[in-house]
Amino acid sequence: MVTWASDRPSGFTDAEIAALEEINPVLAIIVETRSVRWITDNLLDTYLGRLAGRRVLAGQIGRAVGERLHALIMITDVRGFTALSDRLPGEEVIELLDDYFDAIVTPVEARKGETLKFMGDGTLSIFRAAADDFSEASVQALEAALEGLERLGMVNKARREANRTEVRIGVGLHLGEVIFGNVGAANRLDFTVIGPAVNLASRIESLTKQLLRPILVSRAFAQACPRPLVSLGFHPVPGLFEPEEVFGVPE
Repeated sequence: MVTWASDRPSGFTDAEIAALEEINPVLAIIVETRSVRWITDNLLDTYLGRLAGRRVLAGQIGRAVGERLHALIMITDVRGFTALSDRLPGEEVIELLDDYFDAIVTPVEARKGETLKFMGDGTLSIFRAAADDFSEASVQALEAALEGLERLGMVNKARREANRTEVRIGVGLHLGEVIFGNVGAANRLDFTVIGPAVNLASRIESLTKQLLRPILVSRAFAQACPRPLVSLGFHPVPGLFEPEEVFGVPE
C-alpha cells in the first residue's frame, strides 16, 4: 500500500493523480522485491546465523564446498538432559531449553561470535580470528562463556524461586582451523563447521562433568588467551593418543 499527500490546499491535479497511478505498479514491484529480500535475510539470519545465511544467499549451496578459516570454538551442553526430558512435560522442556539458549547465545552474538547449531541440548558457536593472532578472539569467546554462565545463573535463580527445574551446563573452548561450508545429502544440506578442532572442543566440554568445572579450555586456547587460566593437568580424551592438558578459570 502507498499513500500520497500534498500540502497544497487544492490537492493533486488530475494529471498528477494519473501520473501517480501510472507509477504505482512499478513502485509495487520494487517494494515487493525489497520486502522479499528483507524477509529472506531475516529468515536466514534467524535459522542459519549471519555468516552462514549470507553465504547461502550468495549462492554457496554446493556440497563439498567449504572455506578454511581459523576460529575459536565454543561448545555447550546441558547436564543430565536425558533424565530431565524424561521427567518433565514436553512444554517445560522446550521452555527450559529456550531460557538456556537465550542465556548462552546472547553474549556470543554481542561479541561478534556466531551460534551455528543447536544440537538437541547443545550449542556450537565460533569466533573468527586472524591466522596470526588469536588473543582478541579468545578473550571474546571466554567473556561470552562467562557472561553466558552468569546469565544462566540469573535464569536459575528465577526458576528456583518459582520452584522449577534449574539448568546446569558445561562449556568447552578450543581454537584451530575449521572447514566452514556445506555438508549433507543431495537434497538436504547443513552449513556448519567441521574438523578435528571441533571434535576436540566437544571432547573438552565432556570433561567438565568429570572435573566438575563449568568451563574448560584446551592448552592451545590457554596459550593464546591473555586472561589468567589454571592448568588442571593432563586427561585422556577419546580419539586422541596422548592426554590433553586442560585449563579452567581461576576460582
